[in-house]
Parts: sequence; C-alpha cells; structure tokens
Amino acid sequence: MSWEAIGALANVIGAVAVVLSLIYLGRQVRSGTHELRSNTRDSAFHSLMEWNYYVMSDPEMGWIFQSGCRDFGSLPEKERARLVHVMYSFFKMFENIYLHYLDGSVEESVWTHNKPMLLAYATLPGARYYLENRKKIFDPRFWQFLADSRPDDVPAGHLVSRIAEKSGDKTGD
Repeated sequence: MSWEAIGALANVIGAVAVVLSLIYLGRQVRSGTHELRSNTRDSAFHSLMEWNYYVMSDPEMGWIFQSGCRDFGSLPEKERARLVHVMYSFFKMFENIYLHYLDGSVEESVWTHNKPMLLAYATLPGARYYLENRKKIFDPRFWQFLADSRPDDVPAGHLVSRIAEKSGDKTGD
C-alpha cells in the first residue's frame, strides 16, 4: 500500500470520525435541551405548589389574597401589608414561567395551562391596582402581557369572582 493510499484512508477515517462526533454532539445537545426544559418545568411546578401550599397553610391568607385581588383598598392596613408580599411572590412566580416560555426553556403547554390562573387574578381590580403601582419591579415584557390582559381573556371556569359568588360573597365582579 502506498503512502497516498494510506493518507486517503486516514482522511476517510478522519471524516467518518468527525461525522460520528457531530452526531454524538447533536444527541448530547438535544438531550441537554430536553433535560433543561424538564428541570425548568419541574421548577415552575414546584414554585406553583409551594406558593399554593403557603397560601393554603395560613388560615387567613387565602381569604386575604382573594379579597385583596378583588378590592385592594377594602383590606385593613396589616392585611394589605401581607398581601403586597404574597402578590409579589405570585406575580414573580408567573413572570419567571412567562420569561422561560419566551426564551423557549419552558414548553408552550406549561405556559398555556398555567396562564388561566394568572389571568383569573391579574385581571381583578385589586390586583390591577397592585400591579399598576409596582410595574417597575417586573420585566417590561411580562408587564406588557399583564397590561394587555382583560377579564375577557380568562377562560370559562377560571373566574375568581364565581368562586366568591358560590361561597355567598357577592362582592366579586
């Protein structure tokens, strides 16, 4: 075998090795992307569950949150102070999911299936009051999404005021 043949064979083997390496790297990137999305989705769901547990574990907080979202000013000062912190956590949690959705690290379905809960509260007058007075703490893209949202955007079955009406509280819109 001549040196030219050996050189040609080495080039072919090198080219095959490069192609195999690229295929391997492509699979690793795809696997890494899937893992990143999975971890981001799990983190989003964990945040939602933690927030829900926090509100559920405090006998008054659920009522404060529901009432304050409907009419911020109707709460006594101490309850409004608590509400501000709970609303901050609630909206920041959804801002995080939304921004991950925009950059593609969270699947559209995660955003689509959680957006109704956000809109159910964000479109209420008390929540609007809070958001309007705190808009600078939110990413402009998320703020614009919230600003553009209307009560008509809340899917049927997700209206918070319907929950209040069923419980006998007729103050909901």
